[in-house]
Amino acid sequence: METPLTSTENRIETLKKCMFLAGLQASVLSGLASKAETLRVASDVTIITRGEEGSTMYFIISGSARVHDGEVIWAHLKEGEVFGEMAVLDSEVRSATVTTESDSLLLSIERDVFYDALSTDPDAFKAVLHAVLKREREIVEQVKTRSTKLLAYQKELEIGRRIQADFLPGSIPKIDNWEVAAWFEAAREVAGDFYDVFKLKTSSHVAIVIGDVCDKGVGAALFMTLFRSLIRATSLYGCMDSAVDNANGGKASEILLNSVLTTNRYIATTHAGSSMFASVFFGLLDPGTGELIYVNAGHEAPMIFRQNGEVELLDITGGVMGLFPAASYTVGSAKLNEGDLIFTYTDGVNEAKNPDGEQFTEERILKVAAPEGNSTDAFLRIVLEAVREFRGEAEQSDDITMLALKYLPPSA
Repeated sequence: METPLTSTENRIETLKKCMFLAGLQASVLSGLASKAETLRVASDVTIITRGEEGSTMYFIISGSARVHDGEVIWAHLKEGEVFGEMAVLDSEVRSATVTTESDSLLLSIERDVFYDALSTDPDAFKAVLHAVLKREREIVEQVKTRSTKLLAYQKELEIGRRIQADFLPGSIPKIDNWEVAAWFEAAREVAGDFYDVFKLKTSSHVAIVIGDVCDKGVGAALFMTLFRSLIRATSLYGCMDSAVDNANGGKASEILLNSVLTTNRYIATTHAGSSMFASVFFGLLDPGTGELIYVNAGHEAPMIFRQNGEVELLDITGGVMGLFPAASYTVGSAKLNEGDLIFTYTDGVNEAKNPDGEQFTEERILKVAAPEGNSTDAFLRIVLEAVREFRGEAEQSDDITMLALKYLPPSA
């Protein structure tokens, strides 16, 4: 027994709402309505799938649906709208997937039924063609508008990329008896990774910083600039937090710890609502002695490649920065000898994925690393080429940043 929602009259009214069928005579609409089928579909049910052959079009009597390709949503459909009609008209495979977003009532019409109904009216095909062309013109205008907006967004991203580049070292300072190299490669136009190398004002120490802000893209890039700027400013000019003693003129360990505490407290307090954080390795190197003190705030363990072939990993000494204002950190230490190389990197290296989803891993870094007899530039190239070869055709899923310092023997 027909209900008010599924009666022939209601079906005709549903078809009338569709611009796709605008201009059809009442007799044609009546013929379509009499042969159409009514479907009750629960929420989150896929009606058509991209790539499959289809011979049915669907009209939404009530409810809603989304047109999508995987996780990318192209459109949301509501009462009175149609989907699946293009595959019916040109007999091609489905160009998108459609899934219900709520309990829905649909009207389905098969290709043969559709063409049989149109054949009863000489002007019906002309009316449908006119409606299709009108919609295609509207789509072209929408594409033009979106393309214009996209070009504007791309221009803004390019400006952002240039600004972000200014927050990375334009050049690395010369350090007697040390060779330094860095590599930075964003996965998108802008990145959440950062690194820095600079000399302190109050001692002979050289600051070595590498970090990775959670997430990727514009949001991570904004916080990357904040983390990097705070670490540099508090190291060079003292603390910005009155709760922490001023570090100017203090020992290297005090400068290091105060900088980390101040940066963490500022972001965790001022930007608590953002829930943004960063893993950071911050070390202070005495280039004359090879003594290194550091804080490893939840970052990948830097590797020290000893001249004798041994490898030492620097432990984590605290949690990530930016989440908890009262987080505590301890200072670690290591000694580099002539011929030793220290390598730091972000997880875009060890977590790089191949087409099968397998990660590059720390073990592969150790396997391909060749510090002996190579410059720091050559060392980074070897690691980078190994990562790219492993990744193959897979997309770069995360930013890649690497930093290497080598203690040169006097003969060098």
